[in-house]
Amino acid sequence: MSVITIPKLLRDKLGDEAAESFAMLLKEVEFEGRKDTLVIAEEKFERRLSEEVAKINRRITEEIARLDKRITEEIAGLRVEIAKTKSEIIKWMFIFWVVQTGLIAALFALLK
Repeated sequence: MSVITIPKLLRDKLGDEAAESFAMLLKEVEFEGRKDTLVIAEEKFERRLSEEVAKINRRITEEIARLDKRITEEIAGLRVEIAKTKSEIIKWMFIFWVVQTGLIAALFALLK
């Protein structure tokens, strides 16, 4: 806290007791001004903090939605690939069994 001094001329006009009272009054005014400044700064900080938190929350929500959409698209793509692979496996299994059946039939024909 700063030291408030009353100039000599004013001190002589007011007297020592009144000058001390005036100095105390000025100190109180300064103290109240500082308190008000702190309250205003605190309110501004809280408002700005709330705005920033809201922006972050909004961005997180947007990113989650985008990620959810991408995951859904990737899963759909994987399902298509799995279905293609499954049909390829079935096709090759069918070819394998047809060939095997033909070979077994040919072997029986040769052994008779």
